[in-house]
Order: sequence, then structure tokens, then C-alpha cells
Amino acid sequence: MNKLTEETMQAILHQFEGIIYASLKKLTIHKGKQDYDDFYQLGCLKLFDAYHDFDKDPFDETNRYPFVYYASQRLHWAFLDEMRKENRRIDRQEADSDDITDLASEDPAFDELIFADQLTHLMTLLSPKERLFLADRLLGQLSITAIAKKHAVSRKTVYRWRQSLQKKALFLKEGNTF
Repeated sequence: MNKLTEETMQAILHQFEGIIYASLKKLTIHKGKQDYDDFYQLGCLKLFDAYHDFDKDPFDETNRYPFVYYASQRLHWAFLDEMRKENRRIDRQEADSDDITDLASEDPAFDELIFADQLTHLMTLLSPKERLFLADRLLGQLSITAIAKKHAVSRKTVYRWRQSLQKKALFLKEGNTF
């Protein structure tokens, strides 16, 4: 058992930080990944633990390679454990959200209520011309040409109304409620 001090921690990082990077690279955890810093910090902690638990002095040249092997294994398994924990947490969250979705889809009244709320919110976002287009298209079942004739505008104008309405209604496609 080796004693950890501030100086030894600095020396460990200076001498053996490459073990952390090698273990991260081995598991394809790169700097672009959002939790890279968390894994790096975990690697530092596990490297210090490995130093503390190692029976011999890793700074001695004869013990250097056994320590590198020991620390590499320890970091590799710690990273794998962390990745498994994260995957289990994500799976549980997905299962919970699936349960909520299943409950919602079993009740048609709930679906109608959500749709009515979304439509009400959408109507507050639309301009008067876009509301006319939506009413004529959905309720009146009119074609683009018929809507253009009804409001004495060109078809190109009606297409612009439709495009603007589609942009404002993107939150419906993404599944967001608001």
C-alpha cells in the first residue's frame, strides 16, 4: 500500500497519465464525446486507487511495467462498469417513457385532449392568412387552387402560407407538446 500525497498525485499523473488516455482510446471514448471529461476524471481517481493498492513502488524501474499493466486493467474495467451503468440508466429511462406512452396511447380521449391543446397552441402562433388556409384546407377540404380563387390571391401566395404554417407546426412533428 502506497501513501497518497499531493506531490505523489502530481508525480503519478506526470508519469502515468498516458494509461488513462490509452484506456479511453481502447474503448473509443474520444474528446468529442460529451462525457469524455467525466471518464477522464474517473480515470484519474482509479489511477490513484491503483497506486494506493499496488504493493510495490511503481516509480522504481523494476516495478514500472507491472504497475502499468495493473493500472491499465483497473482503468479498463472501471470504464466498462461506468459505461454499463450508463446504458442501464438509459434503458430504464426508455422503459419508463415507453410505459407513459403506452398509457397515453391506450386512452383515445387523452390523445384527443393532447391534439386539441396542440392545435390551440398552434392557432395562437399563426397569422390570420395562415388560419384561413388551415380552415379551408382541413375543414373545407379545398385544394390550393380553390383556396387561391376563394381569397383572390395567386397559388404561389397560398403555397407561401402553407410553407409558413408548416414551419410553425414543426413542434407537432417533433412530438413536443409546446
